[in-house]
Amino acid sequence: MKCYGQMCGLALALDVIGDRWALLVVRELLTGPKKFSEMQVSLPGCSPNLLARRLTELSESGLVIEAKSGSGPRSLYELTEDGKALREPIECLVRWGGRFFKKRKGLNERRPHWLEVAAPALLRPRWRGKSPLKIQIDVEEHLFSLEFEGGEIDVRPGRASRPDFTLQVPYEQALGILSGYLPFDFLRRSDGLLPGRLNRADSMRVLKESFS
Repeated sequence: MKCYGQMCGLALALDVIGDRWALLVVRELLTGPKKFSEMQVSLPGCSPNLLARRLTELSESGLVIEAKSGSGPRSLYELTEDGKALREPIECLVRWGGRFFKKRKGLNERRPHWLEVAAPALLRPRWRGKSPLKIQIDVEEHLFSLEFEGGEIDVRPGRASRPDFTLQVPYEQALGILSGYLPFDFLRRSDGLLPGRLNRADSMRVLKESFS
């Protein structure tokens, strides 16, 4: 691990998570504990040796812990409280990085569960709702829900119980809608807004009223 040797919070943070792949490993674990093999699949381009090295470094820094899986001898990796505290800066970087989408070509890798981190990052500053709201997200058969209440957003994996409505769209369209690049009216044309507790018309109205 490199050390800048600077009495500066930013430099100290980069001492810990500034190496390539480190923050992407944290992104994977923000969606829940993972096996090594699961992270390999979700981090294309990161060799097994490099992934093992990053996990060791993050463990030594107190951001990740390793525990035995209850279903067998293989380990599960999960974030410590210090690791989970990276959610806020990662969400800021997700929003900041979005400005480069139009400038970059060849962004072919995508995993639907990445949206479990991106969705709250992109919607948190747009939320203007006054009533609780539960949205089911269905992206290429990967299901999770967003539950808004007050200033909090809870991300829950799997199928939600009685969501207000469902957004069912491909990955790229989901990213566009969440970020605001695609207007909510796009959902009318794509049939990507499915009724739940609310009908389609009320779902569209609530979307527009709840997010800037």
